[in-house]
Amino acid sequence: MTTNEMHSSAETEPLLAHATDRLKSKKLLIFIVCGIFILSSDFGFYMSNAPQLAVFQDIICRNYKATLHRAGDVLAPGSPSDLNPCKSEAVQGELALVIGYKETLEALPGLVLALPYGVLSDRYGRKPILCLGILGIVLGELWVRVVCLWANVIPLRMVWLSALFRTIGGGEQVMTSVALVMVADVFSEDERSTILFRLQSCVIIAEILATPLSAYLMTFGPMYPYILSIGIVIVGSLLALFLPETLEDAKAKQVNQAEPQTEPENLHSGKRTMLQELTRQVHEFASSTRFIWSDLNICMVIVVLFVTVMSRQCTNILLQYVSTKFDWSISRSSLLISLRGIFSLVTYLVLMPSVSFIAAKYFNIHGKRSDHVMSKGSGILSVIGFIAVSIAPTPAILIAGQVILSIGTAFAVTMRSLATSLVLPDHVGTLYSAIAIVQGLGVLISGPLFANLFRLGMHLGNAWLGLPFLLAALFFVIAVAVVWNIKLEPLRGNNEEQEALLS
Repeated sequence: MTTNEMHSSAETEPLLAHATDRLKSKKLLIFIVCGIFILSSDFGFYMSNAPQLAVFQDIICRNYKATLHRAGDVLAPGSPSDLNPCKSEAVQGELALVIGYKETLEALPGLVLALPYGVLSDRYGRKPILCLGILGIVLGELWVRVVCLWANVIPLRMVWLSALFRTIGGGEQVMTSVALVMVADVFSEDERSTILFRLQSCVIIAEILATPLSAYLMTFGPMYPYILSIGIVIVGSLLALFLPETLEDAKAKQVNQAEPQTEPENLHSGKRTMLQELTRQVHEFASSTRFIWSDLNICMVIVVLFVTVMSRQCTNILLQYVSTKFDWSISRSSLLISLRGIFSLVTYLVLMPSVSFIAAKYFNIHGKRSDHVMSKGSGILSVIGFIAVSIAPTPAILIAGQVILSIGTAFAVTMRSLATSLVLPDHVGTLYSAIAIVQGLGVLISGPLFANLFRLGMHLGNAWLGLPFLLAALFFVIAVAVVWNIKLEPLRGNNEEQEALLS
């Protein structure tokens, strides 16, 4: 090595070390801010879940009794409606309808606007789109509370207009996608799954802590935790202002991987109009998803994830179901959410890693084969759990079913891990986009479907209240049957097996 080369090497090493330290600091900042942001925003969401149901029920019940009074009707003595008009078919049916269509309409902006906002995030940065999404969600939640506070003037169904505010930023789906993109921009593939799992743990911790606090505050009235929850969301959302922009990191990766001859096209693409860029993205997405539709295994995985998100949506009416069937208060029913969170956390932190370790050490089952086996098992548990919840004659059986369902939540994680292992690394982003789209469709369909099933159950009688959970069990039977028919390639070597997300 010549003297000049030695000097050049000596000058380069500190620069590389400085760049590495700066990237580590950026990763740490993004992880900490995202973790606190997710914890606080989900804390506010879970705190508002039961109070919102109670507030909506109170408004509908008050209007129902006022309607009866004006009409001069008298409830039959000794009937359930006479004992508690708020548990009547008319009130609970309307409540299920309001909640179901609210969730469906709020999911619609994310489904329609995901691609346009994705293009904008690639052109103008991740942080502005993330902040827009937060703004739209906060404005939508504020509007719902305005309707509740002035329910004597504004009809309750006007809460459905909260979906219009979510066109600002695309709502929860786009906000989550942009946050995941920011993580992907700075973290390597080896680090990504671990970071995402830790962030998911923040969601479960928020679920465990917020629900009992909300139940306690509801003893003073449901509006107190309902108003407090939006304050927590707003405070937590301010942390997004401290997130660094990651678009340049993504561009740096692209430049490093790009061919030299593609540079003129990249420079020219900056001059494209928004419409031209969007059209190009649509064409690219259509052509890049051919690997999905040409592979039967991947198609089956996507169908399974579509079915599971539909089934999981029926847990949104769990509080209403328990409150109506066992005549529990909504605050008492909400403690089941904490129970679900505790067992879900135990499943993710203890049960899944233990099963994965035992499968690898004693049965030589690794990677995608481990995901395949665990998907079958957790899918069967989900079927059992949904059936137990749907027919539960006593609270004890209901709680047991809820515990089994909590363990079955591993199904979504192992199926996503299995899907990841079935495609090439450079196809994972496209695969996740396709999964997000079909799951968005699942949310759109399931909201009205389960709401109307619950209304039908109310009409048929108390024994049929669990109709939504029976349908969810049927969906999972279909999902497990599909999983069973996924054929994996024969084992050829450890280097061809990708490790599971949580192994």
